[in-house]
Parts: sequence; C-alpha cells; structure tokens
Amino acid sequence: MRKLIVFDIDGTLLMTGGAGKEAFDRVFQEHYGVEGAWRDIHPDGRTDPSLIVELFEKNLGRRPSPEEMERIAASYARAMEECLPRSRRFRLLPGVVELLDFLSERRIGLLGLATGNFESTAHQKLRHGGLHRYFQFGGYGSDHGRRLELTRTAIERGRTLLGGYLPNDEIILVGDTLHDIDCGRRLGLTTVAVATGSTPRATLEAARPDFVLDNFTPLEEVALIFD
Repeated sequence: MRKLIVFDIDGTLLMTGGAGKEAFDRVFQEHYGVEGAWRDIHPDGRTDPSLIVELFEKNLGRRPSPEEMERIAASYARAMEECLPRSRRFRLLPGVVELLDFLSERRIGLLGLATGNFESTAHQKLRHGGLHRYFQFGGYGSDHGRRLELTRTAIERGRTLLGGYLPNDEIILVGDTLHDIDCGRRLGLTTVAVATGSTPRATLEAARPDFVLDNFTPLEEVALIFD
C-alpha cells in the first residue's frame, strides 16, 4: 500500500444518536450538579477537549484545571460505555461498510482516523458499529485539542506504518465539516467532503474540497475517487 485514507468519525462514518450529549450531561450532573449542560453546544468538527472547555465556560463560568480535564475525560468514557448501547438512533451512514470493505479487500490504502474524539471513545463508537477492524492508525482529541494538529499526528503515524515518506497527493482526508476541509487544505491533502452530517452540501462545495459526495453510494462511483 502506498496511500493513506483518513476518515473522520461522527457525521462521516456514523451517528451516535445523541449518546455523546447524554454522556456529557450525565458527567456534569454527577460532578457539578449541572442539569442539561449540553444545551446550545454545537459539536460538529470540534475536539472533545475544546467541548469540555466550552462546557465549563458556559455552565461554570471558568476553564477546567488539568486535573479536572483528565477526570472529566475519564468519566465521559465510562458514561459512553452505558449510553451507546441505549441509543436507539445510533446508525452507520449510507455506504460506509461497503466502501470500507472495498478499500480493505483491494488494499487500496492504509485506513486511519482523524477525529476530535478522545481515543477511548472513538474506539467505543467504532466497536459498537462494527467498524473497529478496518482502521490501523489515527489522530485523536486526546493527542491534541486542535484539529489541525491531531490530523497532522494521524498522518505522521500512518507514514510511519508505511515505512517512510509519502507524498501529500497520496493522502486522502474524508470528513463532513468545513473543519475537515480546512485541515486537508492546510496540510496539502486530497479532501473528500461528504454531506452526511449537518453541513449542507452547498456549504461544503463553497469551501472547494477536491470532491463532494452526498454519501458513500453508489459504491461503483464513489470507488473511483479512492482507487
């Protein structure tokens, strides 16, 4: 394999159906007695560390200490273990399994992740959706609070697995938000935007990624982008 294909998770591969909101609400209720902490939070393209900071600022009027950040992250991971199985609206997005099967079976590229999720909760979501087996490396919100830097980390890890340098034009970044497109452009990657999240296709198109998809179907057309 001489290609890296790096995917976002939420809104790109799957939807948790509100499990993250429920988990954060539970954590802030348990630790600080705050009801409905998640209100007015917009998570698209964000990292979990930045969301925790915003939750503290909106609900407690201050930033978390490093110790609180670590404690809340651990509590959030435990809460997600309970909330994911109960989420009736959890779902994989159209064509995801078929595309990942195609990429894996054809050995078109090494598959990885660039997600704002903490590594622990990222893999909880993937395991719950049966996707964990496809991915061999990643960059996570637990690596860095800024999406650009965690994406850079993912690419460095993928290059290491391939045994050396890989040109940017052999690296594909796939995501559903403007943040994904911006990271891909700033790092010189091929960007694929998919309108399966909350960002409308027209908004994604205006950001001028290399490709825009409604979703990952039909496979025979989508595969041409990656093959």
